[in-house]
Amino acid sequence: MKKKFVLIIAIVLVAATACALLVGCAPKTPVDFMDKWLDSNNKAMVMGDTEISIYGNVAMAKTKKGDLESVSYTEITDDSINMYSSRVVDGKTTWSAFSMTKAEFKEMYKLETDDVTMNEVLKSSIEFDKDDYKDFEKNFTKENGVYVGNAGTEFEGVSITIAAKEMTISMTMGETKVEATYKIGCDKIEIPQEAKDALVKE
Repeated sequence: MKKKFVLIIAIVLVAATACALLVGCAPKTPVDFMDKWLDSNNKAMVMGDTEISIYGNVAMAKTKKGDLESVSYTEITDDSINMYSSRVVDGKTTWSAFSMTKAEFKEMYKLETDDVTMNEVLKSSIEFDKDDYKDFEKNFTKENGVYVGNAGTEFEGVSITIAAKEMTISMTMGETKVEATYKIGCDKIEIPQEAKDALVKE
């Protein structure tokens, strides 16, 4: 279920990019929104218990399940990429951190550009053939302001709602519903001093 939902999200991302590049889409559509979301340097995504935010060249990922909470940060500096992660168990937080060079980072994410940014990392993670999803808009019908996946297509059970700088993709299978919300813009991400101290100790 979760794997299929992640695939649907990836398809929507690729379709958005392909449509924007090839045919030029009207504003205020899912395609237009995703194109702007991909290009934004300040954004967030919430899916289930996980929230991911990018503010310039700092990213944060936060997950909470029951009493267990984990937060991680990644920052790109002029010379290196620093990564910090924490675990909160019974109210106690522990931090770990490590650093790598930009060359090592580029190799890890298979980046083909010298412009190492958080956005480039995001875009490099989309590895689907755009031509496979060029008919994205034909698979949806707009009903009362909501885009609904047509019956008989791979998007059946999927709905997309747009409100200002936020878009929510919902997928329903039987009684199970999964949602992912994309937001253009987010609060500035501040890395805690405790995390930075962990990097120094390493």
